[in-house]
Amino acid sequence: MSRDRILEAWLVTRLSGDQAVYRTSNSQLYFCDPASGETSAVLRQVFLALKVSRRIERVGIDALGAIFVGMKVVIEPVELPVISAALRLSGIAVESLEL
Repeated sequence: MSRDRILEAWLVTRLSGDQAVYRTSNSQLYFCDPASGETSAVLRQVFLALKVSRRIERVGIDALGAIFVGMKVVIEPVELPVISAALRLSGIAVESLEL
């Protein structure tokens, strides 16, 4: 596995449902989505309002890509304040890391 995949696996396995982490080095937001898909729904609403299209992906944590924990999506730095505010209003704290 690449260094980036190892960092992603480490990061998402430490998240709880009320946390999200923005990784500045690759402009990715990592989060755990509840079974209801509530966090993804909030993000899709914000993307719709911003008139941008983003693909929310599952994060694979094994070399074969068979075990998935957490989600990720590309967030441009200028979009981060709006996304962070929407997630905070939904009860999700957003932190930034430089990894």
